This record gives sequence, structure tokens and C-alpha cells, in this order.
Amino acid sequence: MPRSLGPPYKKAVVDTGPLFTALTLVYIQQAPEHRHLMRHRHQTPSYITDPTSESDFLEFFYSIKKIMTTSHVIGQLKSRRGVPPEIYRDFLLCAMKFLSEKALDEELITLLEIYEQENSRRLACSLGPTDAGLVALARREDCALLTDDSGLLAWCGPDGRPEIALVKNMFDYS
Repeated sequence: MPRSLGPPYKKAVVDTGPLFTALTLVYIQQAPEHRHLMRHRHQTPSYITDPTSESDFLEFFYSIKKIMTTSHVIGQLKSRRGVPPEIYRDFLLCAMKFLSEKALDEELITLLEIYEQENSRRLACSLGPTDAGLVALARREDCALLTDDSGLLAWCGPDGRPEIALVKNMFDYS
């Protein structure tokens, strides 16, 4: 079981890494014969080491009542290199079905919206518009941003908002 996750998130903005990991693991459940290929080609994170950690991660992901992300993140959800076209097709269909069932809330945070906020402008210039949009969305929705990118931690405001949580820290089995 993951280390003290605390209560499930009611609402969370999810970055590309954790979202892609969840979609890969959902696909592996549907097509276990592709486990090795998908784990290798999709480069699952180091904290997902075995079927137990896969299950724990999915349990955590399923526990989030409302999952949000930006259209920029959805645009980054492409299969990693070396996956045969028919497997990519099946992966993408599985991902769309899962996100539909989970009622993913995909928000468009425009570059102009990012420009309107000084902190978002600085973040966009430092890390890019995708990360700036994620932080802006989490701030707007007053919810956590779940990421694998430790570079985002510095962008939590002085008021502690938004909460930016590294997913890997939730899966420390030591």
C-alpha cells in the first residue's frame, strides 16, 4: 500500500507524467500480453516497480473524485517511440474510454490567460506554457497539482497555493 496518502483528493489537476502512467497501467490491465513492451516503451516511472505498485498507483488515481488537466497536457499524450501502430491505436482507444468514464475535466488555459498573471508569465518563460497552465488551473480551482516534475515545486505561492505534490513521494515503500 502507498505510504500515508492521507484522504483521497476530491479534485486534482494532473500533469502529463502521472496521467500517462495511469493510462499505460489501465492499458496493461486490458492487454496484459503487452506489459513488457508498454512498461519499457512508455518508460513508467521508477516508483512503479511491480504489479503491487501498479495496483497501488491505480487505486490512488481512481480515488481522485474529479480529475482535471489542461488541453496542453492532452496534446502531449502520445505514445512513446517504438510502439507498433495497432498497439498505439488500442492504447489510444483505451485511454479515451478510460478518460471518458472518469469524466476527465479538460480545461483550456490560453496563453493570454497565462500572460495576464505575473507569476504565470514568469513560469511560462521558465518552464513553458504547459506547466504554467497547470499551475494556473490548480490555483483557479483551489486544488492540488499532481506531478512527477520536481521543478514545479518552486511555483507554489507564498500562501501555499496551489498545493504541488510529487506523486513519487506518495509511493515510497521504504
